[in-house]
Amino acid sequence: MEERLLNKYFEEIGREKLLTADEEQQLSARVLKGDQRAVNRLVEANLRLVVAVAREYQGKGLPMDDMVSEGNLGLMKAASKYDATRGLRFASYACAFIRQYIEKALHAESAEMRVETVRDGLTRSVDAPLSGHTNVSLLSVLVNDNSPMADERVYNASMEAAVEYALRLLNERESRVVNAYYGIGQDYQTMAEIAEVMHLKRERVRQIRDRAVRRLRQAYKRRLREL
Repeated sequence: MEERLLNKYFEEIGREKLLTADEEQQLSARVLKGDQRAVNRLVEANLRLVVAVAREYQGKGLPMDDMVSEGNLGLMKAASKYDATRGLRFASYACAFIRQYIEKALHAESAEMRVETVRDGLTRSVDAPLSGHTNVSLLSVLVNDNSPMADERVYNASMEAAVEYALRLLNERESRVVNAYYGIGQDYQTMAEIAEVMHLKRERVRQIRDRAVRRLRQAYKRRLREL
């Protein structure tokens, strides 16, 4: 990822106002009632925390933008579970989730992915590394509910068919983001690069990717049961 794009992202998230303890308590109460807007507000106000944590892992195998992407997933998980009545400020609570996701991505670096399949006449790998730096793949995301890494390595024709079925259900914008982010039929692109091409904010691209992955996972599992 180009340094200027990463710096632009850091500048954007740096404009977000930090939350007070009272604001965190109010948002936590809403989170516990299932308010997704409250979850989003906690995430948006704490994106710079992910950057701070990711910097601690620089030079350990993943580029900064990949670690920030994984850390953001951990931040989202923390925001969806935050209970301020336990006495912790959100930053202290979220750090453990952020570290967990980054460390899992680092551990996945050495995993071997070898599955190839064909879509629209283009040879590509649904279980190939997400980038040149990490072995997080589309198939691994669909197989494992709890993390962006794969705990399963078994592949068969049914899995291939289920992935192909799921991919066809995405809308045009979701398909563009997923294909670019996972390098399906094209070169891999970072979220910042996708955002620039699509004239969107990086955070918006992340939201589209996450929504698309949720839809893919549901369709994949549904189709796999039918096969």
